[in-house]
Amino acid sequence: MTTPPTPVLILSTGITSILDGLHNLIPIWSNITTNLDSTIQAITQLAVTTTISLPDEYKGMKEKAAYFICACNQYFTHASITKDDMKIATTLTLFKGVTATKWAKNQLELIQDQQASALLVWTNFVKEFLNHFGDRSPDFTAASKIKLLTQGADTAEKYNTDFNNLKKDMKWNEAALLDQYQTGLDADLLMSIFCSDPLLVTLKEWQDKVELLDKRERELKIQLMQGAQAKKIAKSVQSTPVITHTPPHIIPCPAPFHATAAVPHCDPNTMDVDHAPHHPPLTCFKCSKTSHIACNCQSNFIKVVNVGEIMDITAQLKEQGF
Repeated sequence: MTTPPTPVLILSTGITSILDGLHNLIPIWSNITTNLDSTIQAITQLAVTTTISLPDEYKGMKEKAAYFICACNQYFTHASITKDDMKIATTLTLFKGVTATKWAKNQLELIQDQQASALLVWTNFVKEFLNHFGDRSPDFTAASKIKLLTQGADTAEKYNTDFNNLKKDMKWNEAALLDQYQTGLDADLLMSIFCSDPLLVTLKEWQDKVELLDKRERELKIQLMQGAQAKKIAKSVQSTPVITHTPPHIIPCPAPFHATAAVPHCDPNTMDVDHAPHHPPLTCFKCSKTSHIACNCQSNFIKVVNVGEIMDITAQLKEQGF
């Protein structure tokens, strides 16, 4: 007879099983940590080695000079280019067009000949570039353009974007900018803003309100156009006669006409004058037989006729209409 296990033995066995399980988890956790570190390193290396595209080529346009320099600085930051000679050499390779290429060629020749006037510092290069190609009076140029800017048929969002792009180069105060903004705004939107409550004060408030009202107005116009189109279609459908497929009307052919002989009506009180003249049968005077005449008679017998009888026959024929 076996003795039951004691509580101490049961507890000891359970603790041993738990320790064995933890001991088996240690190498698994170590492998997971190693794989995670490898993944992080691979992602970091991929981010470092990822290349970004060069800025767009510069073709000597004055309004794009400042943007070209900003794009170059952004590229040098992401590409970790810190040396001035590398920045200048990279920038000069992006020059295209007759005017820009000629200026870049002159700068490269000065650098190669080690001339004193050669631009070897990036800040000096940018200053000389903007002085040659850039707008020397951007505030005046922006003011001239903003005075000609109107919303027209464009959306309020586009008008706001164009206005804000120009105001960055201007030195006008808030009141002057707001007055110019109202001048170029659509007349209906301007009246809607003035009729709104409360009255707006800042340029930002005006631009936000104008975009909201313009969006609502355009959506309403679209809905009205769709409704009018739907009514037009429904009206045309109602006015269109319904075509039903009825069997064609077949005209029956008339029955063939059979002429029937009219049955004479016998009148018991008829008079002799109503009848046609009675023709006596043909009588041969040679043989005194009927149905033929004397010229056609083949009989050898010749009847002797006296004159009186001939006169009587002639008289009868006259009475009968002959």
